[in-house]
Amino acid sequence: APWGPGPDASPAFVRRANRAATWKRPQVRVALLGAAAVLGLALAAQAALLYRDTLAVRWPESRPLLDAACAWTGRRVEPLRRIGALAVDASGLNPLEGNNGYRLSVVLRNRSDVELLLPAFDLMLTDSQGRTIARRMLGADELGASSRTLAAGAELALQSSLEVGERRVSGYTIEIFYP
Repeated sequence: APWGPGPDASPAFVRRANRAATWKRPQVRVALLGAAAVLGLALAAQAALLYRDTLAVRWPESRPLLDAACAWTGRRVEPLRRIGALAVDASGLNPLEGNNGYRLSVVLRNRSDVELLLPAFDLMLTDSQGRTIARRMLGADELGASSRTLAAGAELALQSSLEVGERRVSGYTIEIFYP
């Protein structure tokens, strides 16, 4: 009957009690526990993919599993990038005999306890007034590095020849960064 009490005609305290009883049924509890477990595993897998490089370094035995997961998701496990653990211990820019070129020499040190990815180098050449006359990004391979990484606590001497044309270079700055 359109004028009779509807399905929600019971008092509010009865409706609340019925809802609370629904959550206490064993089937609902098992379903909630299963959903929580699946979501927890998904979160752990996502965190493992996010921190894959660190996990591979700290626990090398996890590397095959991480490589498989990365292949499935289109990612790669790479060496760690910690620019703060790398330092340019020494550098020099010396003119070459007989031409308008210079030899850039850089000594890079890894102060970390793990192997790190080699950085790129930002080289800025200046004239006698301090004005920039050239700026270039150099990869470690352009400076003669034969590997992509630098071992823990190791030092690496790099060098390259640079052509600057007729411009006279009076100074330079070199900074390291990860592109």
